[in-house]
Amino acid sequence: MEGIRWSERLEASTEEIIYSLKAREKHWLNPVLKYLPKGHVFHTTVYLIGGYDSIVYGEDVALNLNFKQYHLDHREATYYLIHELAHAGYFRYRPMPNLANLKTSRGLLEAVKLLTHLEGMGVVSSYELRIREGGLLDHDYKVLLNQRVRKARVADYFSRLARLEREPNRRLQKEGYRIFEDFSSRPKRLWYITGAHMALKIAEIYGTSRLREIVGKGHEAFFRTYAQIENPLHLH
Repeated sequence: MEGIRWSERLEASTEEIIYSLKAREKHWLNPVLKYLPKGHVFHTTVYLIGGYDSIVYGEDVALNLNFKQYHLDHREATYYLIHELAHAGYFRYRPMPNLANLKTSRGLLEAVKLLTHLEGMGVVSSYELRIREGGLLDHDYKVLLNQRVRKARVADYFSRLARLEREPNRRLQKEGYRIFEDFSSRPKRLWYITGAHMALKIAEIYGTSRLREIVGKGHEAFFRTYAQIENPLHLH
């Protein structure tokens, strides 16, 4: 909260964002349901907050209305709500791994794959709406639309993943958090870009219905289905 400099302009913009979210309900509910297993029903409360971050806790969502991107383009709040609801829906079927208890590279590998699936589905859930509306302020979507950069990020991701796969039984020391940072941090945001790339490829070849079914099956089915389309080792 200390980072918020309240002003009449910020207050007016925040009110407009809230109004936009209410007015655009079908814009954020229908897209997210399209990528969750058929018949999914949300039991979710969305809390509109000022400060901290946008997060999912259990199946509930907190959306940070102080996020600068929302004020540059009010539609961004809709797109990010879709992203967070995709996570809330995902956690109905696949629980968040206990990252504090990871002991080996194998456990870390499985957690990275699950979070790649999770974040990929979050990114892809608003993809069609963003393209249709020209809402491309977010950097992830600029990367996804740039085939050269997208291919390089995906290759980088699978190169790092292969290093984990080579030593599955190696005991982790203090490097686990750093490895997570390598996969998730800016500017590359590797598991966001790669997860979305994988989801888009699966939807392109097998259809959205297959993609939403895989949410119920988990990250192993996600990676296995993608490998049937594209051999990650040949992306370089």
